[in-house]
Amino acid sequence: MKKIRFIILIAFLLPTLTGCWGSNEVNDIAIGVALGIDKTEDDEYKVTVQVLNPSEVASSVTGGGSGYTTPVTSYTASGEIMFEAIRKLTQQAPRKIYLAHLRMIVIGEEVAKDDIYNTIDFLSRDHSMRTDFYLVVSKDSKAQEILEVLTSIEKIPASKLFDSLEASHDAWAATGKVKINEIMDDIVSEGTQPILTAVKIFGDPKAGASAENVQTIAPKARLAFDGMAAFRKNKLVGWLSEDESKGLNYVKGKVKNTIVVIDINNGPVGVEIFDTKAEIIPRFQGSDTPSFEVKISGEANVAEVNTTIDLMSKDVFSEIEEKVNNAIEDTIKKALNKSQNEYESDIFGFGDQIHKNNPKLWKEIKKNWTEMYPDIQVDVNVDVNIRRVGTITNPFKNELLEE
Repeated sequence: MKKIRFIILIAFLLPTLTGCWGSNEVNDIAIGVALGIDKTEDDEYKVTVQVLNPSEVASSVTGGGSGYTTPVTSYTASGEIMFEAIRKLTQQAPRKIYLAHLRMIVIGEEVAKDDIYNTIDFLSRDHSMRTDFYLVVSKDSKAQEILEVLTSIEKIPASKLFDSLEASHDAWAATGKVKINEIMDDIVSEGTQPILTAVKIFGDPKAGASAENVQTIAPKARLAFDGMAAFRKNKLVGWLSEDESKGLNYVKGKVKNTIVVIDINNGPVGVEIFDTKAEIIPRFQGSDTPSFEVKISGEANVAEVNTTIDLMSKDVFSEIEEKVNNAIEDTIKKALNKSQNEYESDIFGFGDQIHKNNPKLWKEIKKNWTEMYPDIQVDVNVDVNIRRVGTITNPFKNELLEE
């Protein structure tokens, strides 16, 4: 933690050593690390910027100071357009807000349901912003409320969200790491629809904004990701559950590591899934409506056994593999069902596969793809093989029962 803060401090102080930071003197700017975008009752944009408190960061590194001062401050302003609202922040902030070091963009749920075109245009057009931040959508709360929750361990909430998103994507696979260029590509594409990770406040938002939230072992409010947001072009159309989000990531080939729990002999067995690969195969056979085969492959380890089974038995081994493959297939089909029958949104990118493999057919059907998508047939085949059963073979419980 101190190392991270030291790096932040060095990044903050470096311009004073070199004499300049582009055209921005360090004493004239406030470093924004997260940006939230909401709508007001008057249909104006309301922006919230989470800004580093450099004195608190410096105090944390040197060990000086006493008491608790929040490492970040948030400022909020409204305007007809987002650029106007951000400039208005100078009426509150003592310095001009500098957005080149943004880590997270939180799009409010109401903005996402209304239209994200303007938001994406602003974020991609502003030359002061880099493109390495992640975008998420607030669920059941305002973006402002998300950015006002103080977090423990990682004191800078924007960094907490950034790091948690990367960790959860790599180890649990129910989230999506989406940057500005990716969502722009999905919006303009006619063969795939955008998705963003959903972030939610669990607990009391008002308590989350208090310093007491990070001064107790059990915070009254915490930030956590909660599945994904599905879009149809520029509008949020609904949410994917955690399990459905995993199903989406399986098909998109973005599952690095996750866990599947199955039932064997009236008890749970936990299996770690890794090294998965996905292949979408379009089929064109005498019809203007193509069908698809989704092939998922990967490897697995038995990670936990809370039942009595013989892991040396080929039959038991085969049963575990079969149930794991069936569980993954069911997870994918849940996501497909939600995508086709509820949202009518091709978040999997099947249309892109037609475009790549049969551009002539795609040219004919692309205008009607949204209407066709709910009726396309998708077959799912999963082939995950178990490689290891851990450092012991049979469950410890077996030995106890034998005594």
